[in-house]
Amino acid sequence: MSRCATCATVFVDPVPPADVLNAAYPDDFYGRRRSDTERIEEWFLSRRLRLCGPIAGRSVLDVGSGDGKFLRRAVAAGAIRVSGVEPSENGRRLAAGASIPSVADVDDLEADDRYDLVTLWQVFEHVPDPRRLGRALVDRLSPGGRLLLSLPNVESFEAERFGADWFHLDVPRHLVFPPSRTLRTVFEELGVRHVETVSFSAEYGPFGLMQSALNRIGNRHNALYHRLKRKQPLSAYDGRGKAEVVFGLAALPVLGTASVVGAAALARRGRAGTYTAIFQRPAA
Repeated sequence: MSRCATCATVFVDPVPPADVLNAAYPDDFYGRRRSDTERIEEWFLSRRLRLCGPIAGRSVLDVGSGDGKFLRRAVAAGAIRVSGVEPSENGRRLAAGASIPSVADVDDLEADDRYDLVTLWQVFEHVPDPRRLGRALVDRLSPGGRLLLSLPNVESFEAERFGADWFHLDVPRHLVFPPSRTLRTVFEELGVRHVETVSFSAEYGPFGLMQSALNRIGNRHNALYHRLKRKQPLSAYDGRGKAEVVFGLAALPVLGTASVVGAAALARRGRAGTYTAIFQRPAA
């Protein structure tokens, strides 16, 4: 990992070759929906929608749209047109099965497509050329349209305290970690106005804090996350990894409560594990 002396952005240098990056996103990356996690996933999606403001009558582009879960919720909330950008062929196939259109790259969208809302939920850090993507996103905004980017906070307590055990580090999938002030400068230079930066995330904050602590005592990065999110069976873990998952699940009520309190306190100081930056294109 390297750090820019000017803007404090942390980044992977050199960027891993294409075959390494492709291997980091297997065909089953999105996994199967499970009844024991579906309800909380839907609640998290509703929290995303609240950050976006009114959806009814608006057009929405979700970059890194995966299997289209967020865009399905946007349609249910009254969005008149939705599109996704998702490099994973399997993700696009799953989205198409739910009648959500998506393409592999922003450049594959129709040349004149513009959107009232563009979202990136923990996606910007995955991109080898984030400035190029940022310029393309601003170009896709309608006058007065909003852009939301949620990404890891490299200046968080977690990043500094846990280092290589930080939940959101996740190399080689995560390639670039700009501080919030740097992201604001970059996008303001691209022509959008900063509206606000939201520090607390019920979706990413508490669990990230808990998983970072578990990483410190375990031997497999993000083991509990992969069990819950990627639906990996316990048989996929060795002794210590299995013990970490079992302990994490058993202690989830206590650890979860402590993590919610801790994440909220850190967010008030701008030191939470993630942040969401909101920008708006001028109306004229």
